[in-house]
Amino acid sequence: MWRRAFLIGLMSAVILWISRVEIPLPYPAHHFIFKDFDPALLPTNPMPLEGPYAPNEILRKGHRLFDGVIQSSEHVAISPEGNLTLIDKFGYVYEAAPATSVPGAVYPEEWAPDLPPVAYIGPAGRPLGFHHDGAGNLIIADALKGLLKLERGTRRLELLTSRVSPDAAVAPGSPINYVNALDIAEDGTIYFSSSQARLGTHNPRIYVSVVPMYPGTLCDVPVGLSLLKPAFYDTFRSYLLGLYGGSISGRLLKYDPSTRRTEQLVSGLWFANGVALSADESFVVVVETTRVRVHRHWLKGPRAGTTEVLIDRLPGFPDGIARASDGNFWVALVAPVTSVPKLLRFKLARVLLANLPTWIKPPVSRWGAVLKISPDGKPLQLLMDPDGSKIGFISAVTEHDGKLFFGNVKEDYVSYFDLRDASPLKQQ
Repeated sequence: MWRRAFLIGLMSAVILWISRVEIPLPYPAHHFIFKDFDPALLPTNPMPLEGPYAPNEILRKGHRLFDGVIQSSEHVAISPEGNLTLIDKFGYVYEAAPATSVPGAVYPEEWAPDLPPVAYIGPAGRPLGFHHDGAGNLIIADALKGLLKLERGTRRLELLTSRVSPDAAVAPGSPINYVNALDIAEDGTIYFSSSQARLGTHNPRIYVSVVPMYPGTLCDVPVGLSLLKPAFYDTFRSYLLGLYGGSISGRLLKYDPSTRRTEQLVSGLWFANGVALSADESFVVVVETTRVRVHRHWLKGPRAGTTEVLIDRLPGFPDGIARASDGNFWVALVAPVTSVPKLLRFKLARVLLANLPTWIKPPVSRWGAVLKISPDGKPLQLLMDPDGSKIGFISAVTEHDGKLFFGNVKEDYVSYFDLRDASPLKQQ
């Protein structure tokens, strides 16, 4: 009996100690501490999978592209020529043309990637979202470097911004960490997200420089593992560290290429993610992943400068968001909301989860899901692969020519879905 009492007393003392002291996050995020936050912010009450969120298997009619070739391209962009543009987790830029236009294509009736890659954005970075601007340049949200431009034709890489302008009205001169997603207005203004304070670095292995992966490129490679695999920034691990550590530091910003000014529009988001403009550009939406909701920030009209919740209590963690061809929005739901967030109200649980070895941590539930919502935040259509057996971990959606192209946060493929295989959207 005394042993039981001793153990209970010891555990109580440990819990009390953990609740009162500043504990650093595990390496390589050891410069940050576990922060206290209101447990009501946690996504513990998602919408049930019924009604407009009823499960289905529609996405199993989708198609994988470049299986085993493209690793974790979080987005798929459409080039001015109508080709697919992809950037893998190592920073290599690929283009893929419709296979019917490529003699001897490896992927009949699909898409054929140009190999080797057409460009390399350099080591010590992690490209996430990207779009072509009006001039055909590729604008890239790089989690480590900032907002980049890969110039069309010359392939010259330029850093557009990594800091709020020093004379800005809000947060002047503040560094911009963890640039994640973007959208581009007709006048060239770039709206983009900064997810959180940057946590973590490249995968914790030993690296040496430099070994060519493709002709004319240089990269870092892990010693003793493979001379053909460069280092990469583990964005998913960084997200989890921000989740466990309570890093509520996400922002929505804008960059004006004509003045080269950067301004902050919204702050205080728990992992700011996907960004998309409305069809008339009267507002911009930004995803708040951890709180499973989407915000609308007004750019024009009587509410200009104000921000409101567009939709919340989503059944999955939202990642990317993009405007649909009909003026609605597609939201990528990268993973379902499980019971794990209920544990995160306890600091001890967060400390333990952050420090557990990878092999013993709770696995991330696999599924594939994208949700169409109206400009007023009404759920309209859910497309799913409930166990992710065909398409899983969708991080971004791009609609083009009657198809949805999906980026991927964890797998070595991208994918697409022909909208003709979905039931017509009922008029609301």
